[in-house]
Amino acid sequence: MLDNLISPASEQVLKVTELTRQIKAQLEGCFTQIWVQGEVSNLRRQSSGHVYFSLKDAGSQLPCVLFSRDAAQQGFQLEDGMEVLLFGSLSVYAPHGRYQLIAKVTVQSGQGRLQMEFERLKQKLAAEGLFEKERKRSLPALPMRIAVVTSPTGAALQDFLRILRRRNYKGEVVIFPARVQGKGAEKEVAAMLEYAGASQNFDIVVITRGGGSIEDLWAFNEEVLARAVAACPLPVISAVGHEIDTVLTDYAADQRAETPSAAAELISSLMIEAEQRLEQAESNLLYWIETGIAKRRQSLSALQSKMHIIAPERQVEMLGMKLDDLENHLSQTLQTRLHRERTKLAQHSQSLAEHHPRIKISLAHQALENLEQRFNRATRVDIHTKSEHLLHLHKRLDNSSLNATMRRGFAVLKSTDGAIISSAQIGQNEDQLTAQLNDGEIALKVLKSG
Repeated sequence: MLDNLISPASEQVLKVTELTRQIKAQLEGCFTQIWVQGEVSNLRRQSSGHVYFSLKDAGSQLPCVLFSRDAAQQGFQLEDGMEVLLFGSLSVYAPHGRYQLIAKVTVQSGQGRLQMEFERLKQKLAAEGLFEKERKRSLPALPMRIAVVTSPTGAALQDFLRILRRRNYKGEVVIFPARVQGKGAEKEVAAMLEYAGASQNFDIVVITRGGGSIEDLWAFNEEVLARAVAACPLPVISAVGHEIDTVLTDYAADQRAETPSAAAELISSLMIEAEQRLEQAESNLLYWIETGIAKRRQSLSALQSKMHIIAPERQVEMLGMKLDDLENHLSQTLQTRLHRERTKLAQHSQSLAEHHPRIKISLAHQALENLEQRFNRATRVDIHTKSEHLLHLHKRLDNSSLNATMRRGFAVLKSTDGAIISSAQIGQNEDQLTAQLNDGEIALKVLKSG
């Protein structure tokens, strides 16, 4: 037994990494999304933005880390000795073989309930996209009419107006009065915000109040007001509390100002920048006009010098003389051409008279009569010649015919059925023959030999 413990089987031996991996899987699987309360100690901030510290109580301490992305989203700065609630998950850092809490949310213990509600609403609205940068609108370049939703008796409004006056703001400010603290304040602010947005007579809306505790500012963390800010058709600036105060309307608004005074400085800066752009444009326009006039004066002077050198009046006179020469040359050329054309016309007229169609018709008629006479004579001679030749052929044909031969004493023997007897042997086979002579037929009786 002892030998087994001292010399375990190879499959029973765990490497450090494997053991750490198993511990990591067990811890991280069991301790996710937990709340832990304690006192901050050994706080250390890195240049990367990560925050390392320990959370302790009377009996133990827990290593913690708050990564830079999460640290930037907290509403306050952690300090040593601060009592806090942390929300996060346990993780094992394998290289050192120790566990630690990866914190996501930090809440000061005295404000724990409201802070947790703040974080819950913040995550809910963020998941719906109300805080996305893509939906935020740019502030107008020249806001001339401002709607301010705030308490008309609060110090925040006076600070806002004082800064505008000091920076020589030339626009119009309209106050939409609403309670900014206490039960139902969020509904009043939301109603005034909706009323200002519906009028469509303003360039921008500012919701503001001074600083205070989280309870004092809670109206600006209510869901109904955050949604009203996101739904406002006009660009909205949220200027609530002091620099360290953060409320949900800051995330839902198109622009956050750290204080009411900062909101006034932002708006007046837009106007100052617009005036500067206008002054620059005016300066550029005057420069362009003056430069353009100077260039055109130089061009005019150059043209005047050129006109003096060219002497257009003398050029016109010379052109007039040249035009006269051309006119005379044209007139002489036309007369010469006219005379030549008249001569050619007379020649053509004489030639036409000599070749008049009546003369040609008369000559053609005479030639036609001569041809007709020659044709008639040739036709008569040809007919006579052809007639004599035809008569000669007729005589030759008649002398060569069967009748002419029979007139000379020849006869044609035929059988009783009319067939011609062409040999004696055929004739011996017949009993009776017929002899056709020139002037008739004779019946013959065949005498057969022996």
